Amino acid sequence: MSDFYDNGAGRFGSAGSFGFGGGLGSIIVPTMAELLRPSRFRRLAIATAALDIPRRKLPDVIADSLYGYSGVILRADGSPYELPDIDDVFGNDGSFRWISAFTRFAVEPPRQAAQERVLPRLEVIDLYFQIKHPERARLIAR
Repeated sequence: MSDFYDNGAGRFGSAGSFGFGGGLGSIIVPTMAELLRPSRFRRLAIATAALDIPRRKLPDVIADSLYGYSGVILRADGSPYELPDIDDVFGNDGSFRWISAFTRFAVEPPRQAAQERVLPRLEVIDLYFQIKHPERARLIAR
């Protein structure tokens, strides 16, 4: 028997997977198509803005959450997700202006689709919500 199963939504997880974090089981990194979908992108921006964490602290909060997660992080195909360096993901931009621009989409919807180059940023932000705020992550993923 395989160690992974299809949960019916085209997502794979381990037999003990809960799908959304809380420090237990495994969580699944959304696919590129899922993260770049305009509705999900906007909900992620709204949820990020609602955190009320200063833009310069957010990468540290994300890093602490991801590196401190005791479960398994998998890609949708069941392969392991390699945690990136969070500073590299955000472009080693000490001002983290991208975060401010991203959270503005909570108020004003984007006029164009998100670019693939921001995918790693969206991945780690989404994973943060799956780990620390699983209820919000479920709403973001709708």
